[in-house]
Amino acid sequence: MSYQGNDIELIYIETQYFTFTIKGKPIHPDIDHLCPNRDNSAIKATLAVDPINCELHEFLHFDPDEDLKPYQGESVFPFFYEWQDYQVIIESKNDKELEFHHENKLIREAVAPLSRNKSILMGKFNFRNDVGYSELEIRRDGSPLLILKIEVFPSKIDYQRDYYNLIREVNEEVYNLAYDFLRKTFQNMRLTEAENISDSEFFTILKTIFNGFKKAFRRIEKFPHHRLNQIRKVKPSGRVKKVNKQSIKWLRKNPKFYDKEYGLPTKLLDINKQVSFDTYENKFVKWIILQIIKRIKRFILEYQNFYKEKADIQVVEFANKMVRELDLMLSRTFLKDVGELYKVDSLSLVLQMAPGYREIYKYYLMLKKGLSFNGELFRLSMKETWKLYEYWCFLKLNQILRKKYNLVKNNLIEFNYSGIYVSLNTSSSAAVEYENPATGEKFTLSYNTKEGKKVTTGQKPDNVLSLRKQGSNVDYKFVFDAKYRINPAYPDTYYGRTYNEIPGPEEDTINTMHRYRDAIVYQDPNQINRTMVGAYVLFPYHDEEKYKEHKFYKSIDQVNVGAFPFLPGSIELVSEFLEGLIEESSMSNYERNILPQGTSEYQGKVEFERNVLVGSLRTKKQRNHILDKKFYHIPYKKGLEAYNLKYICFYQDKGKFKKEDGIRYYGRLKRYEVRKRKNIDVPMNPNKNNGQQLYYVFHVDKWYQLDNPIVSDGYGIRGSHIYTNDMLLFKAKTLPELSIKTLEEWRVWLELSRLRKDIRTIINDNKINDTTNISGFQIDNVKVEVINDQVVISRGEKIINSGLREFMFNTRRIMREIF
Repeated sequence: MSYQGNDIELIYIETQYFTFTIKGKPIHPDIDHLCPNRDNSAIKATLAVDPINCELHEFLHFDPDEDLKPYQGESVFPFFYEWQDYQVIIESKNDKELEFHHENKLIREAVAPLSRNKSILMGKFNFRNDVGYSELEIRRDGSPLLILKIEVFPSKIDYQRDYYNLIREVNEEVYNLAYDFLRKTFQNMRLTEAENISDSEFFTILKTIFNGFKKAFRRIEKFPHHRLNQIRKVKPSGRVKKVNKQSIKWLRKNPKFYDKEYGLPTKLLDINKQVSFDTYENKFVKWIILQIIKRIKRFILEYQNFYKEKADIQVVEFANKMVRELDLMLSRTFLKDVGELYKVDSLSLVLQMAPGYREIYKYYLMLKKGLSFNGELFRLSMKETWKLYEYWCFLKLNQILRKKYNLVKNNLIEFNYSGIYVSLNTSSSAAVEYENPATGEKFTLSYNTKEGKKVTTGQKPDNVLSLRKQGSNVDYKFVFDAKYRINPAYPDTYYGRTYNEIPGPEEDTINTMHRYRDAIVYQDPNQINRTMVGAYVLFPYHDEEKYKEHKFYKSIDQVNVGAFPFLPGSIELVSEFLEGLIEESSMSNYERNILPQGTSEYQGKVEFERNVLVGSLRTKKQRNHILDKKFYHIPYKKGLEAYNLKYICFYQDKGKFKKEDGIRYYGRLKRYEVRKRKNIDVPMNPNKNNGQQLYYVFHVDKWYQLDNPIVSDGYGIRGSHIYTNDMLLFKAKTLPELSIKTLEEWRVWLELSRLRKDIRTIINDNKINDTTNISGFQIDNVKVEVINDQVVISRGEKIINSGLREFMFNTRRIMREIF
């Protein structure tokens, strides 16, 4: 059934005093399209009416099968949604003035008298991004006649599955961060043990229990706890009404006041008993009232400062009314003669058992608690759904990162407790720092950070992941921007035709991601650089598999701008992508950049230069001499001039150097020359007559030790030397890895080595020379080969072929698949 046309009646109520009608569209067009798997027959909304001071003649509500149906006290089909307009019409039957009331000021003021006689009220309101329960109240002369309770559903996400999980997961990370105050809707709450309860929670609890608190105090006022105090005073004996043992005892100690002539005392000790209310229990009650007054006054101040001219005067008046009533308890009752409480001692039986006192103590404990979901007694508003989603995205991204990476600094996120509800502090940038335990690399996830403000206008994306990798001094940054917007991609619409009827983010949000990536730049002393590598929208959608066919998902691999569906229970695509960004090398991070046209012509082709010479040694004596003289020599051989050598290093054979085997020293080449062997300052072998033989002599500025020596791993070097690349020199762990000859082989090795430490480079001989080539890499029983521009991964009979670029950006996923 379609309801895309005019508004229809959703609610009709008739009493002896008025009729009450609500019109609107009963079904939001987006919800069934975005949540196709939900069971509409099982989804019910709360609908209730409370005729307080009137008789209910008729109560009809919308039903998709019967249009308007008599209310029978059960849950109903949901027909109130966010971001839909609803029209209210209230007509008085006897021309008496009526009033429309709602806790939210905007809705309350949206419905107003149609004419001067105020017998007809009319207006239109929209719940916008507020979801949950809402109460519409009709009054006369300030007294309620009827209250209608409705339930407002979200239009983009599933109410029971997604919305409540958003709230639960946000509050699990930061207690009460999801709460707001006096919005258009509310949620039913219950008490819970908590710290740092917000003023909105305190006010909600106090407003609910205040009448009970006053009733309990009136009960105390009738029979307040007291004690009898003895007042001892010496008086003329004729004025003492009653003589007791203490009076006679006093007279014995003071015989001068006894007249022996007459046999009568002239003065006596008089003891009177007087009722006093200055007890610990009454001091405690007075202290509770003072604390409540103090907290209410703080609430009023914070509320007015927070909302300023938008503050609802009715809220302030109600709070001040409670303060006045509490002040009267202090100044007009027995409490005016009660002293201050300076120390809270142990709980007395009076506070636990006495009528009135035990209720006051119970309310005091309630005011110390916070609120949590799924209760009945208390009501509290939630933050707007878009804000709730934005908070959840940031907290969920952190939760995903914490599962695999070490949290280094968790005190950088500030929560603002100064207002009437808790919020993330956006006055300054907030960042959480992590460490990758496999590589030791540190990275940050920041929230609401202003970027690029030093050069042009600053941009403020929601979440920015900043990565700095080994061997790189550059921060690679990626934007993850939360947008609680989605296009349902209806058939026969522009979006539906363009994107194959797959729901996704709006085009303007993708354009914003382009702006973030391209507009955020950084200026150093020499040049201006673009700092953002990629930018992605996070939007509320569940079907991750279906969305993989969307253009804005495929565009991530192509231009590093796109979008991910992100909701509770649908986080796999984002989780996998985050892991890939963090685990891949700085080269892969860099290659995600979209470079301007002509870059290849300007920079020239990237080559995997063989610019390192690795020589071999005979003895420790020779090594020591080389280290001392800062040069190295090898027999002359034509062709060396073709290599653009940058570094010289030497290999120490395991048989001769034992635990010092491998490559441990390297030097930056200053110059080289050709000399006869007899002219080189190194002792000659007396068994060799090679004084006239030509040698290359390589001079270095100094010898350095590698941070991580390259071990022989059972291999050696055949001949005097081999050539390799400087990137391998500083990253290789074993000698066979130096036989990698191409950039493609090196890139595959680099990504695999970040994934697993036990990677082996496969060569066909245990002695390496300059012509030795690798045949692939081995991890457990999986072999990885680079054949032209393809990567072939095999495990037994299972084979996966992948393009080189695809493998670079999806190494983890592909290797996970083969394993």
